[in-house]
Amino acid sequence: METSAHLTSIAAGAFYLIASVRLLSLHRRTGERPELLLGIYFGVSGQWYVIYNLPYFLGLEELPPLIESGVEWIFAVGVVPYLLFIRSVFRPGSAWATALLIASSLFLLGGSMAASLGGGFSNSADDPAYLVEWVGYTLPCVWMCGEGAIAHAAAKRRARIGLCDPIVANRYLLFACFGFFQSAASAADLGWAFGNSSANASSALALGLLGGTEIASVAVLWLAFFPPRCFANWIDRRSAIPPTPWGE
Repeated sequence: METSAHLTSIAAGAFYLIASVRLLSLHRRTGERPELLLGIYFGVSGQWYVIYNLPYFLGLEELPPLIESGVEWIFAVGVVPYLLFIRSVFRPGSAWATALLIASSLFLLGGSMAASLGGGFSNSADDPAYLVEWVGYTLPCVWMCGEGAIAHAAAKRRARIGLCDPIVANRYLLFACFGFFQSAASAADLGWAFGNSSANASSALALGLLGGTEIASVAVLWLAFFPPRCFANWIDRRSAIPPTPWGE
């Protein structure tokens, strides 16, 4: 079970890297800021997934504490563009969104700093540094879920009267699903951390949930960034406005 979870995380990391390349290429063509921010986040998180999980999957020794701390620092800093993306797309100019962005960033960076000063990450719920960083990462996941759901509801109403592309409206829903699955993955990771702190080698339930949520996250991202033609046609058919009795 543990090996499968690490393999799933590596596969998810590889897809995040593919998504990053596509988004950064799109940014070079359009110059739009959201594509740049999300591309940086997926690039950094993709590398983190691969570098962190590959030694465990191959049965190699754990990363040295110094390297592990460096990798965690890179991940913590890399989540900041994700926060900036959510704010710029859903709440530009909002004071409370800025405050949430700053608070989450401080949790991320504070947890990384505390872990570095304490000799490295323990991935245990007994480690305050782990818990602080966990809060910093989980906040944007929950935020993305909520904002995506709110934006989808509004875009769906506009799409019914032809003021919004149905694919765009659906993409908000997929972003909400991505935030939900990543929140669930964070909950599973916390469950695994509590299992480690209780002297359990691993929690099969937590690891199974973690692997399942990573697969689901990749699936919704694939539909968001690489929608198959059949999926796009299905969305268009569902969003078609039926003729009214007096419309003919």
